[in-house]
Amino acid sequence: MIKRTIFGIVSSFCILFSANAQVSAQSNEELVNYEKIMPAAKKYIGVPYKYGGTTASGFDCSGYIQRVFGEIGVSLPRTAGEMYKLGSSVSKSSLRVGDLVFFNTTGKPASHAGIYIGNGQFIHASSSKGITISNLSDPYYWGPKYIGAKRILSYTMGEGQFRDIGSSYWAYDEIKNLAQDHIALGYEGSYFKPHEEITRADVAALLAKSLKLNMNNRTQNYKDVPSGHWAVGAINALRSAGVMQGDQNGNFRPNEVLTRAQLSAVLVRAFELNSSSAATDFKDVSSDHWAHDYIEKLSASGITTGYADQTFKPEDDVNRSQFAAFLYRGLEK
Repeated sequence: MIKRTIFGIVSSFCILFSANAQVSAQSNEELVNYEKIMPAAKKYIGVPYKYGGTTASGFDCSGYIQRVFGEIGVSLPRTAGEMYKLGSSVSKSSLRVGDLVFFNTTGKPASHAGIYIGNGQFIHASSSKGITISNLSDPYYWGPKYIGAKRILSYTMGEGQFRDIGSSYWAYDEIKNLAQDHIALGYEGSYFKPHEEITRADVAALLAKSLKLNMNNRTQNYKDVPSGHWAVGAINALRSAGVMQGDQNGNFRPNEVLTRAQLSAVLVRAFELNSSSAATDFKDVSSDHWAHDYIEKLSASGITTGYADQTFKPEDDVNRSQFAAFLYRGLEK
């Protein structure tokens, strides 16, 4: 039985008690994907504050953080105080997405915590607003109460750098820029996995972040995407925007991989492409191919040039580096 010690009641409560501090990736062969952090966190925006709460019916600050990190495969202790014992200290100027930020709101250290999400902002469970986004340097409250940050994620290289992406890699600039924009964060250990196929859920998450869509709709609109799915908010956001839809059986198929033809349709809708410029005439995309018009618009926009042999390979699966290149070029447009 874990003993609780509660240190007062303030504007933003946190439950504090003693436990063994430990953080570890869940035991599996897959590296933790840090790109899931923001979709998993933002899907709960608006959920009310509840002292001692650990579910979507209500969270306290540490219960919320524990839930979000648990969904991406990282185990954390239950309290802000014990979380503060983890990882390495990080200066405010060096914060990265996923770092934990801590505040003294009770007269005792680490009585409140949140998750840094970039651009000087953090997401947390506020007693007055529930799950919300606040400014780390707010001069009236959070700024003066800020006591520091801890990095519990294994960023082993600088922002925008990955162990498996060298400066000569064909998509180096696109991947680096997306990372510096807090969109493509890669995996634990600073790996990007450029050749790994990308799933529909991953595409939805990266697009929702890039397009700055609201991701707090946790309604189960698809039979295979329950309200607790880490990407449910991102998937619903793209559904509402008309960018990605499910199939005729009411499934989204979040773990399936996109083909290059399917991705062309998604990107044309996402960026509303309708270029009048000349498009490349790909040898393997006939005029009666279902994605011909989408591929033509993608080519005319300059987002893709296809392969050196004038093919597009529409039925090939999309990998992470290809998607990163397409996404960055689309955002630049």
